[in-house]
Amino acid sequence: MRARSYFDASLFGTPQESAFSLLYRYWFWGWLFADASQRDLFRGAEALRYNIAHRSYLLFYVRRWMLCSLGLLLIGLRLEEGILPFWSTIAYTSGTLALTVLFVAAAEWLLLTAHDMPKRR
Repeated sequence: MRARSYFDASLFGTPQESAFSLLYRYWFWGWLFADASQRDLFRGAEALRYNIAHRSYLLFYVRRWMLCSLGLLLIGLRLEEGILPFWSTIAYTSGTLALTVLFVAAAEWLLLTAHDMPKRR
């Protein structure tokens, strides 16, 4: 059966790691978390605890995507003021996609934080 990821996890953090893998790890956080949808109750709980422990790293990704989306939207605004409306459309579309990724990362962080809170009785 083919693995879920196309990256060789044993190369993470070594000099043999490819530039594409480094770029992926810089912008996307999927490599950082474990699959908590295990059928086995204990493995699923262990993966959830692992994910909750690593949720603080999501804030770095939120900040990256926030700066990227704001930068793209500002570039779109500057291009729209000029004579390049086509390029402003591309910048606005890219900024909107970056905002979508930002909201997904923020929602994941909020859900993991809310899951860690003690339950009230």
